[in-house]
Amino acid sequence: MEDPSTRKEPTTPDEEPSSSAWTEGASSSPQKIPATQEVPTTTAKKSSASSPITDSALAASWLFYEAQVSGKKPSWNRIAYRGNSHVDDPVPGGWYDAGDFLKLNFPLGVSVSFLAWSVQEFPGAYAQAGATTPALNNVRLAATYLADCHTADYKYVGQIGDPGPDHAYWGRPEQQPGSRPAYIWTAATPASDLLGAVSAALSSTSLLFKTRDPAFAAKQLSHAKQLYAWGKKYPGKYNSAHSAATYVYSSSRYLDKLMYAAAWLFRATGEAAYAADAYAFWQSAGSGDIYTSWDSTFAPAINLLLKLASEGKTVPGRASYEAWMTSSFLSAWQTADGNWSIVKTPEGLVYPSWSQWGNLRYANNAGFMMALRASYSSIDRGKNLAWVQGQVDYALRTTGRSFVCGVGTGYPKQPHHRSASCPNMPAACGWDQFYSKAASPQALTGALVGGPPSGDGTYVDLRTDYVSNEVAVDYNAGYTGALAGLVALS
Repeated sequence: MEDPSTRKEPTTPDEEPSSSAWTEGASSSPQKIPATQEVPTTTAKKSSASSPITDSALAASWLFYEAQVSGKKPSWNRIAYRGNSHVDDPVPGGWYDAGDFLKLNFPLGVSVSFLAWSVQEFPGAYAQAGATTPALNNVRLAATYLADCHTADYKYVGQIGDPGPDHAYWGRPEQQPGSRPAYIWTAATPASDLLGAVSAALSSTSLLFKTRDPAFAAKQLSHAKQLYAWGKKYPGKYNSAHSAATYVYSSSRYLDKLMYAAAWLFRATGEAAYAADAYAFWQSAGSGDIYTSWDSTFAPAINLLLKLASEGKTVPGRASYEAWMTSSFLSAWQTADGNWSIVKTPEGLVYPSWSQWGNLRYANNAGFMMALRASYSSIDRGKNLAWVQGQVDYALRTTGRSFVCGVGTGYPKQPHHRSASCPNMPAACGWDQFYSKAASPQALTGALVGGPPSGDGTYVDLRTDYVSNEVAVDYNAGYTGALAGLVALS
């Protein structure tokens, strides 16, 4: 049984001061990748940029998100072994976080913002991969849920499911017994990080659908503005409340989430006050860490603001942002000499030496940031894209194996994932399946596992190893963006 007490490793502590299916058209019809079929690759060492494996991996990533769907199964969902689940949740819908059935809006908000951003920034990649329609369907579903959780002006359902009972159950979500608690934040329980993350997701989604579905986009933007204003008015970290439930994603900071939300609102509205807010949060923070994840959105905020500046927008703090991006973020990840604890393995994985959880996530989140940087800046563009390619290659084949389920060769057969471990109904599913040494009977195509916890050769493909073999919606988010960036820019 998994030990949830150490389940999601946060970044280094840095405390701060106080649906319906969308159809895009025949030219972007989804690539036909059956959920039970692996995506082939070519030779293990070959570059993945603009290759069939990269296109297929991008399309496959959305199958993983479809496997995570909670609530009523949409008609467009391609995962045969999934059905309706948790339809009686206090707020139905959304995505399950990982191999469990918790719905956690703090990491989900950052993940949805990354995914919506990648579709906006690299539409040609999605068209080439035949992934536009699945991407739009999935982003819409997740963003709809995030907005639905805003049930009153100062009332937000930020988490559904108690980690203890949830992790004590191994089986299908369609058959999980009992009701699930909702954890609610109000004006009396500050949650700037949670609200900022969700605001960013809704702003980015509103831009994605601005011309596709103006009414939906306007609703998303309205919620984004309200949640941001709430988070700004009542500053604080969300895990100060409901700490017995939120520990699985314990937040280290909130100014970065408010900065990120302000940057997205600046892009969505053009209102200068949001750009000024973003810079004020940056000044209050003093600087930012370089470990992009659900726990740190300094690099995404700065990347977005620098892109807007490159388009002629007036961005207060532009020089400060540019200096940090080049001398801190890019320097640390590309040099990988121990500065900021960033190291590089002999096979090429770049990751924080203090981390064991989700190292492929950290590497590919950094890759997504560098792909975005290359989309608006010619400075070291080739170097940045080569770095992205190296991390995507590591995930897909550099070591002679893939770390993405169903993609390439030697991919994980035992991801730490309840639904995938269960045989077809009506066969029983329980802890025997957790301990089974057999490959999961259901495909979890497109899912990026956590990967090597301590460098090359430390990965173990065992369902019981939830450090190496966990999957999560946040693991796939930056990785999906990095893939799209390679397809579009290489």
